[in-house]
Amino acid sequence: MTKTDNNFGIELSSKVKYKPLVFALFMIGLCLISLQDISIASMIPLGCAIVFFGLYAFNKKLKVFKFFETHFVFQPGVIGKTSVPYSALKSFAVEKKVIVITYENSNGKEKKIRCLVSQIEPKQFPLLESTLKSKIND
Repeated sequence: MTKTDNNFGIELSSKVKYKPLVFALFMIGLCLISLQDISIASMIPLGCAIVFFGLYAFNKKLKVFKFFETHFVFQPGVIGKTSVPYSALKSFAVEKKVIVITYENSNGKEKKIRCLVSQIEPKQFPLLESTLKSKIND
């Protein structure tokens, strides 16, 4: 499992990347307001802020699509990672601002990967499209 290029991956868009940071800052503000009344309920926003800071730290370096020699890996977030061999690819399409990649799993069933176009940097979208379409035609 060797990479063809260390930087050959599609990153999250900056709009999606910084969304957890905005929520974390909002929760910290909420926590500061709720510190007037010391109770367990005032610590809930602090816990949420910690979770959102963790999501931000993970999303900062996340590559939604990673391309290898024989397959690609789709990882839209912290949970969920799908590895698809190029030989299983069926189609690539954009339908109503959603990227739909159809492939055949190991059981022979047709599966679809759906990803919002807004999750990908606009300058990296042509790279994703050309890479996957070239692998489908091979």
